[in-house]
Amino acid sequence: MVKRSATSAERIGISLSPHSLCAVIARSDRAQPRIWRTALADFATDGAAAWPSLATALQSLARELPSAGGELCVALHAPLAELRVADLPSLRDVDLQQLLARNAGKYFVSARGSQVIGLVPAARDATHRIVAAAAGKLLDAIHDAAHAAGFRVASIVPAEAAWVASAEQWNESSGSSARVMIVSDNQTLLLGSARSQLTDVRRFRAGTGDVEDIATACAGDSVRTVMVGDASIADALSRQLAPRGVVLHVPSAIPAELIGAPDALAARFAPAVRTPVFVTESVKRERTAQAGRLARRLGIAAVVLLLLSAVLQLWGVRRELVAVRAERDAIRPQLSATLVGRTTVETAFRQLALLAETERSAPLWSRVIGGISEQLPYEAYLTGFRGRADTVGVDGLAQQAARVFDAIEAVPQLRGVHASSPVRRETSADGEALERFQLSALLRPPPADSAGGQP
Repeated sequence: MVKRSATSAERIGISLSPHSLCAVIARSDRAQPRIWRTALADFATDGAAAWPSLATALQSLARELPSAGGELCVALHAPLAELRVADLPSLRDVDLQQLLARNAGKYFVSARGSQVIGLVPAARDATHRIVAAAAGKLLDAIHDAAHAAGFRVASIVPAEAAWVASAEQWNESSGSSARVMIVSDNQTLLLGSARSQLTDVRRFRAGTGDVEDIATACAGDSVRTVMVGDASIADALSRQLAPRGVVLHVPSAIPAELIGAPDALAARFAPAVRTPVFVTESVKRERTAQAGRLARRLGIAAVVLLLLSAVLQLWGVRRELVAVRAERDAIRPQLSATLVGRTTVETAFRQLALLAETERSAPLWSRVIGGISEQLPYEAYLTGFRGRADTVGVDGLAQQAARVFDAIEAVPQLRGVHASSPVRRETSADGEALERFQLSALLRPPPADSAGGQP
């Protein structure tokens, strides 16, 4: 057994018929690819699920390749795979595959045993479908033989799909319809395509026996038809179809050695086929397991990235904290001086506010003294004046203390004038008789519009 690495991304296209294997080997010098063929012994469909001659052929192919490893894209020729157009109920693709697998003998002539079904996608309500079938034992044998030779099977498709995939190479209008005619010594195959995908399959007798039917199938539209296969048969068929208005083209974009060899053409374009593809149950399980492993790895990677991001975030926060502390230490002296200055200013503002409030709430003594002076009788005079909170005390001498009481009661700023001690009579130095008085009074609250500083 040839030991090869399975990590290479190189894809090798091969085509299998019951008696031969054909591979198209790309060259490192970008020259035209090399066609490699070898004979095969028939696959025993009624025996064990193994194809020894295929395993031997793939090991020989492995030695011909310029690099180790790679993936195989396999195109199966009839009768290894059967492709046809069938009228089917409008079901989902999964349900249709199950229906066809259970009733394979009803829809496929060569179906024997368990079959793997491939479908060409169509509209949801379409009943005219292109379907393909291949024996499950055959597909398992191909996977086992490839594994024994150190390869991995990337896809297994019908050869008809590979021929149609070549239309993308030679069709001048990308995405438009085209026809591929495959001529051989046992049949003529007419394949319709749109966007390099199968849309129709028609089979005719070999040679020119069904030339009228072929002309009818190709007439009435402007779809370009190219011809691939045996040159002598192709020339004879082209001469018969030309008078009937059908022109067959030879694609110049494809090498001539591939045009004359349908098996090589199928091998060359097998990697480009998207549908239909044969997928066995073992491959489905393997892909499901791979998807599960990938999901687990992605989950673990997500957790690791989350933890790493948390660590980086914590490290960044701590780093910023250290930087902030360093900056605070650097500006601490300036900040302290600023705070002291701010405290001094705030203290001064509080003292000024207190003084202003005190000034607003303090009694207006000048007005009180002025009012007393205006009302005091001429012969009376004061010896003392006391002011505290809202109380005023006045001491003095007068010829008649009663007149002083009446005068001070007339002062607008005072109320509740009363004697704080009894009136005493005294004699002055010049012998004049006087009365000593002491009285108290309360300040009247100033009106709202007169609040303010002293005049």
